[in-house]
Amino acid sequence: MATGKAVSGASCVFKINGIEIGYATGVSAQETVEYAPIDILGEIDVVGHEPIRRTVSMSASFVRIKLEALGAIGIWPRGDRDVVLNWQPMVAELVDQNSGEVLYTMDGVYPQTQNWQVQKGTVVTVNATFYARRMYNEQN
Repeated sequence: MATGKAVSGASCVFKINGIEIGYATGVSAQETVEYAPIDILGEIDVVGHEPIRRTVSMSASFVRIKLEALGAIGIWPRGDRDVVLNWQPMVAELVDQNSGEVLYTMDGVYPQTQNWQVQKGTVVTVNATFYARRMYNEQN
């Protein structure tokens, strides 16, 4: 049985390179380990699996704040080819404000896609996806 306290979205903040990404409305991350099946002649069944790679991806949704576009706050490349090609990897964190504890850390983060939407009766939202090298939780 669980003995800890649940963490709610109301107590979490999302940071990239130590900058709180204002009005984040949702963040999700996925870590995938891929395996290659070992198939050999003379066997109908796979005889084993070998890990071949681990990938991490993350997506985040934000309420759009004037003068705080992702490029303006330094987490999205803006400019010519050299800016994109020389982009430095970032660190993303999900932090529990109540305890100050970092719940998840993604390192080696690179921007992948961003899009925005607006509908009648709503605020403008931005959705962004990122690639990362590794994902850690507070226990590793």
